Amino acid sequence: MGRAANPGVPGVPGDGSGRLLASRYRLTGRQVATGVAAVDTRSGAAVQLDAVPLPELVTPFDQDRQPVRGDDTAERALVQAAFVAGAVPDHPRLSQVFQVFDEDGYLWVAGEAVPGAPLGAVLERGGPLGPYRAAELAGDLVAALRAVHAVGLVHGNVTADTVLVCDDGTALLGGLAVGAAQEALCGGPGGDTPGAGVPSSPWSPARVRARDARAVVVGEAPERWAPEQRGPGGPAGAVAAVGPAADAWALGALLHRALTGEPLPGADPETPLDALPEAAREPAEAVSGPLGPLVGRLLAADPQARPSLPEVQQEIRELLLRAPEPVNQEAVLAVAALLPGPRRTELPGRSDRAAAADRAVVARQDAHHHAAPRRHAGRLGVVLVTAILLIVTSALVMAALIGK
Repeated sequence: MGRAANPGVPGVPGDGSGRLLASRYRLTGRQVATGVAAVDTRSGAAVQLDAVPLPELVTPFDQDRQPVRGDDTAERALVQAAFVAGAVPDHPRLSQVFQVFDEDGYLWVAGEAVPGAPLGAVLERGGPLGPYRAAELAGDLVAALRAVHAVGLVHGNVTADTVLVCDDGTALLGGLAVGAAQEALCGGPGGDTPGAGVPSSPWSPARVRARDARAVVVGEAPERWAPEQRGPGGPAGAVAAVGPAADAWALGALLHRALTGEPLPGADPETPLDALPEAAREPAEAVSGPLGPLVGRLLAADPQARPSLPEVQQEIRELLLRAPEPVNQEAVLAVAALLPGPRRTELPGRSDRAAAADRAVVARQDAHHHAAPRRHAGRLGVVLVTAILLIVTSALVMAALIGK
């Protein structure tokens, strides 16, 4: 489930405009990315609220205080969402989470609102990406995932909806706290480990029930169903634990979608790997070009056969060094066409450290040899006119001297 059941404002009558949540966030009634737009009445900053349906109303909870004992499943979802939000340090390629709370039977995640558009919307409007543009976005996502893995967590929610293509052309990965809450709601053996995703125990009846529950909560998003998460059947799905390699699979599935314009086939999570059609078992065959070999390795059925994220990062860097054409400016224009209104140059709610890191990333990209330099048309016109006048004047002076 990439979006809430109600694409407007879950749990709120009408469009929710003017409604105050957590005595702090006033809804605007506008949908943004995977959630809804709101204004933080304490700071005046724009925020994004994402909602996860809970099994029943539970005791209010946020990151600033300990939860009161209530429904175990819902409480676990609240605790895990808050835990992962606080465990991962601020990173310029990860969406920042401000607060986790529940209200009206939903778990809400309040995070930063950044100008941009979900990758899914960019692909729907503009079609598949070129290999070098896809590699640029993948490089940003690898950096974000490495920050998550560095604290011992699995992201588990890398999809075309949770990847935001910002108005400067870079990628921002969100959905971390939402994904943790969804995984906690699935229960099952090992489900009480924050950020672990699907349990890592053998495929016992309890784990199969957890997989079935996950199919309802998560849906058929192919990026969230690596072979080891799909179920018994096939050499990898029988006993493999779910770990960081599942995020590598998700990155491969996302690149497949970005490069072909189509999601991976065979997304039904209840179909064992060995029961899928051959085309679905070998999805990387549809990807050609310079990224094809990397996508093929990322989508390996055996988690141990997938490359590590440092290896992926190095391969992407080497590929971008050979990029034949500028792509950043095209990406900025494509995202700008999807923005609902005037674009803001500042990222509201981000820490000074994260904002400074963002500026450093953009500066490095501008310095890259294949990045299009920024020019001002007005200045260029003045320079050209001045040059032409100097040439004409020089010619006239030379003609006069020769005539004498």
